[in-house]
Amino acid sequence: SSGINAEYGQANDITSLTRELGIKCRVHVSDSTVPYSRMLGYPLEIQDVVEVLSGEGSSDVIDMIALQCSHLLQMTGKVESLKEGEKMVLEVLSKGEGLTKFLEMLEGQGVSRDVVDKLREKRFEEVFALADHQTRIESRVPGIIRDIRLDGLERVITNRLGGYGSGGQGIRISVDIGSRVNVGTCLAVIYHSEETLIPKTKNMVNTAFEIEKLHFNRVIRTFRNDDSDKKNRKNRNSKSGSKGETDKQDKMDDQDETKEGVGSSVSSESVPKDYVVVVNTENGEQRTVMEKKE
Repeated sequence: SSGINAEYGQANDITSLTRELGIKCRVHVSDSTVPYSRMLGYPLEIQDVVEVLSGEGSSDVIDMIALQCSHLLQMTGKVESLKEGEKMVLEVLSKGEGLTKFLEMLEGQGVSRDVVDKLREKRFEEVFALADHQTRIESRVPGIIRDIRLDGLERVITNRLGGYGSGGQGIRISVDIGSRVNVGTCLAVIYHSEETLIPKTKNMVNTAFEIEKLHFNRVIRTFRNDDSDKKNRKNRNSKSGSKGETDKQDKMDDQDETKEGVGSSVSSESVPKDYVVVVNTENGEQRTVMEKKE
């Protein structure tokens, strides 16, 4: 919290100073612990910028551009609301007008027409030279992506892949925060110059993704047509010297059995003696059927 308070203080200082100078100013304090771009390392990040200008690319980068540009449009009187400004920016990007203007700037600075055409046609692999080898990093558990730690991924690039140089090393992130993953889902792809990566490097990338495990309870509710549980309770009560403890456990058992799950019109009294109720919710279906006991 001390770090963020210091950043807030710096933002206030900047806005106060520019106000005294008569300059319009707005300062955004953002979370830099999570990567905005899905691509880390040169030239992957440059490729992401070009894709964003064409209306594609990392969604977080697009959102940040729309936010910042909407403030500029409002400050210059081009729009009245930030929402209106964001809509205008997103329309420009979706039409590819940002890329068109960028390519005009490249040509004006002497970039060859051949390179400009390749960028326009999104033949990025012919413009941006990536490292020769790639390694997929897959999820080890099913769950939800809760966090992607930028510092962990940057340590891999700096300490394991040779840094942000021109060798084409880098990491392409394949999931977003909130994405649902299964065992084997690709979390990221590492671009590296060595033929193979040591296990520690792959583990460092894997652990940068915080995954909340999901546990599914397939049995929603149990319907009974036998007295085995009552017998168990009776035996438990006879062996226990504390009536209060057994009553408490019986009450918890009753609550477990009557928890609301999938509604059913079939009661335990209406089930034939030789049948058992099965609740099937596969593929979203919710139905109750009776199956004969084996």
